[in-house]
Amino acid sequence: MVIDFLSVDKDLIRVKGKGGFTVLHHVALDENYAHLLRRFLNFCPDCIFDLTVERQTALHIAAEKNKFEAFKAMLEWIQSAFEDDKCKRSKILNSQDKDGNTVLHLTASINHPQMIKLLIECEEVDKNKINDRGFTAMDVLQRQTVADNTESVNILNSNPLTFQKLSKLKLLTDEIKDMREETVGVLLIVFSLILTMTYQGILSPPGSIFQGDATATSSNHRTGKSVMNATSFLLFYIPNGVAFLTSWVMTILLLKSVAESIIYFLSPIYLMVCFCYGVALSTIALPANLSLVVICISIIIYYSLLFIWSGHHRGFRKKIKM
Repeated sequence: MVIDFLSVDKDLIRVKGKGGFTVLHHVALDENYAHLLRRFLNFCPDCIFDLTVERQTALHIAAEKNKFEAFKAMLEWIQSAFEDDKCKRSKILNSQDKDGNTVLHLTASINHPQMIKLLIECEEVDKNKINDRGFTAMDVLQRQTVADNTESVNILNSNPLTFQKLSKLKLLTDEIKDMREETVGVLLIVFSLILTMTYQGILSPPGSIFQGDATATSSNHRTGKSVMNATSFLLFYIPNGVAFLTSWVMTILLLKSVAESIIYFLSPIYLMVCFCYGVALSTIALPANLSLVVICISIIIYYSLLFIWSGHHRGFRKKIKM
């Protein structure tokens, strides 16, 4: 009967009762109904993110109450359902309750080697996450004096490659993919404005530039150079360049999420703009040695962006061949 109701309205699973518990939280507490977990999760995948008033997910509950079968069933479902979404896997597996404890903290607190092993086999789990008391899962485990925790400690220390943090760029890309098109559109406008302002800031630097005749003698070598001294110029140039580069990368990532096929055509244009940005900087920089520094930094930035674009280009060509 419950399944019949859910087929009519899947959001019934997310209705909260006392303590903020949902149906999924209650089922996670009773292993006699562990077989229902997958069915509930398949009906409404987002219910895995629902929190109690203690900010605990159903996975937290199963770990804290030592419900291994329910814990295993949910963990397997998470890996399967979000196979292509590392961002969501990381979000649920590293979610912290009101005390800052992740699921790994809780499995360590009950010294459950099997649960710990299942968790560390997930590449998204961050074993270095600290709770509100400043403890990692290993700290929690080692502070126990009642039970023998040798097996759990060895498991937690094993295969350090599984604890590598996710690429921040990859996480950001996954988050962007989950955004609504309207949100992406607004962000594109924002970053386009930042690109425009930072580029214009180089063409018209604070205080303007020295005026003069282009055919003037060497005594007027400052003509066309920024009136700012070297220190002030760098204080302006560095934040401006960082803002320009960040906005450039974010624009590419946002465009990739909504119109990947045109990135190949737009990226060369952006690269040429970046090249012009570097040329403009070197032209107005004063003195000459500062111009050299600016040119070197601009070249590094230019080739970094070229490398990023090449990566997108290869991905695009690979997709076309497929």
